[in-house]
Amino acid sequence: MLNKIWQFLKRLIQRLLGSTPPPPPPPAPRPTLTDAEYESKFMEILEGVNAGWSRGDVAGFLIAKRLRDGELAAWLRRFGTGLFEGEHDDTAAADAVASLQELARRLGLLGRIGSGELSQVAGDIGRKILRRFPLPVVEDDGGYGNVIEAVFAGDGLGVSGDGNRGGVEGESDESKKV
Repeated sequence: MLNKIWQFLKRLIQRLLGSTPPPPPPPAPRPTLTDAEYESKFMEILEGVNAGWSRGDVAGFLIAKRLRDGELAAWLRRFGTGLFEGEHDDTAAADAVASLQELARRLGLLGRIGSGELSQVAGDIGRKILRRFPLPVVEDDGGYGNVIEAVFAGDGLGVSGDGNRGGVEGESDESKKV
């Protein structure tokens, strides 16, 4: 409160004496992030979206990290262009293709959130990846959903392997001989 009164009196005296206060210094320019920093922040967003983030969660993350939607979208365009530049063999290693397909899936999730330019760019890149490396066709399961195959050993409480096949988990060989 005293500071405001002091500033008012100071300005009043300056006006009366005819001197003008010096202009305020220009705001410092925002430091631009490196590609690695943008990538790190973007991967955090994709992790969050994969965990179920909503449009508001993404917007909150961008605000908290002081990122602008347009800046991150511009970086993502450059990143996406780098993915498709050069001569890449369409018969890439299976693990590389699986990684790209997972990236495309997460980009698609972000694209469906619809949180602005970033979501639009992410969705576009995800669709491009899937056009180049489509997901394997899954047979119709008759409407039952994905079926998980599992192998249960013994009573289902132990791990599969030779050591647990003959009896109860934790049972020693000595007790089996008796």
